[in-house]
Amino acid sequence: MRLFFSPSLVFAACIVFSIALLAGVVAIAVAQPWTGIGLTVRADSIVTTRIDAGSMLPPGLLGQTVLSIDGIALAPVDLIEEPDMIPDAAGLAAFYANQGQLFAALADGDATFKLAPKPVLFQGSVLFQGSGLSQQGGRDTLRVEVQPRRPLSDLPAKFWTQLMVGFVGLVIGAWVACLRPRDPAAWMVLLTGVGLALSAGAAALYSAREIALAYSVFAGASRINSAGTFLFGIGMLTLFLMYPRVIVPRFVLILPALLIGVLIAVIQLVDWPRFAGLLQDGVAAIMAVLLIAIAAQVILNRRDPTAFAMLGWLGLSVALGAGGFVLTAILPVLLGHEVLVLQSTAFLFFLLIYAGISLGVARYRLFDLSTWSLSILFYGFGVALMLLLDAALIYGLSVDRAPALGISLAVIGGLYLPLRRRIALWLGRNRTLPAEELYARVTEISHVIDPLRKEEALAGFWRDVFAPLSVTPLPAQAGIPSALLDNGAALTLAPVFGLPALRLDWAEKGTRLFSSRDLSRARTLNAFIDKSLRQNQSYLDAVDRERRRINRDMRDNIGVLLVSALHVQASDRKDALIRQTLTDLREIVSNPDPHIRQLAQLVADLRAEVSAHLEAADIAVEWHCDGLPEIAVEPVVVHTLRALIREGAANVVRHSGAARVVIRLSYEAPTLALSMRDDGQGFDPGVVQAGNGFKNLSNRVTQLGGEFEVRSLPGSTEIFARLPLLRPTTQEVL
Repeated sequence: MRLFFSPSLVFAACIVFSIALLAGVVAIAVAQPWTGIGLTVRADSIVTTRIDAGSMLPPGLLGQTVLSIDGIALAPVDLIEEPDMIPDAAGLAAFYANQGQLFAALADGDATFKLAPKPVLFQGSVLFQGSGLSQQGGRDTLRVEVQPRRPLSDLPAKFWTQLMVGFVGLVIGAWVACLRPRDPAAWMVLLTGVGLALSAGAAALYSAREIALAYSVFAGASRINSAGTFLFGIGMLTLFLMYPRVIVPRFVLILPALLIGVLIAVIQLVDWPRFAGLLQDGVAAIMAVLLIAIAAQVILNRRDPTAFAMLGWLGLSVALGAGGFVLTAILPVLLGHEVLVLQSTAFLFFLLIYAGISLGVARYRLFDLSTWSLSILFYGFGVALMLLLDAALIYGLSVDRAPALGISLAVIGGLYLPLRRRIALWLGRNRTLPAEELYARVTEISHVIDPLRKEEALAGFWRDVFAPLSVTPLPAQAGIPSALLDNGAALTLAPVFGLPALRLDWAEKGTRLFSSRDLSRARTLNAFIDKSLRQNQSYLDAVDRERRRINRDMRDNIGVLLVSALHVQASDRKDALIRQTLTDLREIVSNPDPHIRQLAQLVADLRAEVSAHLEAADIAVEWHCDGLPEIAVEPVVVHTLRALIREGAANVVRHSGAARVVIRLSYEAPTLALSMRDDGQGFDPGVVQAGNGFKNLSNRVTQLGGEFEVRSLPGSTEIFARLPLLRPTTQEVL
């Protein structure tokens, strides 16, 4: 039966292990003897730089040179932060032996510090009465009462920094493994986290020691540190041999574990610490092979945008993190120089590695990894360039530190940053249309009338913007947003007015993923296209409405006047009708929305006009419109009422054969009722189809929210309408 461990169980176990490791290191650190004296190396001497307030030691001890403790000579190497930096095995063995002797002297409960003479501070034979500091034979001695435990508050920042790095690395590794439990690469990330936690925890213990540790504690911590370092190397190297793709035969994947495992066994088991110096060489070799593996992954995955995006972040983070650690804390020792950064501080480089690995293996926001990696590359290169320039000015040209820093900042700010911006624009340049052409193309799309051609124009636009491998229309359905799919492999575009949603696959002809910047750009352009299409359609609708309005007004008003003019015999009357026709024509074309008019005055004008038309056709007209109120009538009601009366009169003249017409207008707040009844021949509404005149009138009235009806019987026809005198606010009426 195959055992199965749930991801949550693995994560919980890693958290418990991390906490236990942290607690164990802290417990060992505070269990060490404590003097309250801070020592540092200055000019090949060991000098006191701090006196803890709780130690009851005299303040005058600050700045004193310590020669020995209980007769055990102190040398600068005794305060080295990382013993692996000692170049030879004999020196390393002597260091551990001296550490054991110093620890034994401190663990007795009190110790005698021998100090170099400092005459300027002495008066007579005693420097401080009752302090335990005295002058004997030209040497100063100080009897120190050593506390059995170190206060937790005395542990320095570098101790907590290294513990934090180890804890974060292990937790991130566990998180990645739990996210992708079936991915071997994720378990390699966890292995690197375990190695980092062991290495950083052990290093925190001995690098933050006050003076000395017991031989067994120091030797054990050093061995754990080297083993953890190599475990980290096994995990990292195996990871890049298999991720994003396996680039070696399967059996080769076990070689890092075998070869590095042999190296661990040699260092740990063969006459330790005889081969401890191989640690630095091994780390440098692992780093070199790791960079080769990263380069191979880049070359083999250059045509896979997803893998290339992951490598852009993974490779850069490892190069900056591990490379920064090696360059600042390992390589100087191999070259026989002092380290540029203390190892306790250099551990912070590993956080860069875990940030990149966790995001890459977890496939989080792959579409932005290339952008982030490019930014970090430029900023990291800028910092490195500034540090190198600062060092060159100080050590090469003997410039003081403050001016050297100022010159370095000025050079970086004046030369590198503008150049960096130009290079970034070139590398990440948007190979799409300029803003002017984008505007022209969007305008062109909005002016295309044929739907199929408009859809083709839109697809061509997006091809020119992002150069995708394919542009596919999506099925018509609501709620399709503009979004990134498949970690940036595809980009969906929300439907725009009258056109379907689109799916774009693989940007720049399949060479990269779509990024969040692409998504933002696509949303902006899509909204611009949608707005342009809507505005153009609004314009076309307005043109069509205006055309239909002019057509109706021409028929309902101009046509009536011209028909009346045809039936008038008197030349003066005919001329008056033609002049009225020209006036109305100008008003229809150039002033479609005249001023508000008074109802009574409007009806009076229409009465005079229509009565003359009907009487000229020998049709008697009878008006009943007394008692109309003095209220203002909006232009749209004016147009409708005028069209009703004029078109009705024209129909009577042309079709009815009537001799008499009765027109009634009555105000029934807030509506106006109109009735036009003639005594003509009438017609059968079921047989005779109403013409455009009646349809136009019906449309006008119903758009106002009123009623319109034509009632016809043999011997009589009546047009009835009811008009609200207030224009509805819920719709536009023409």
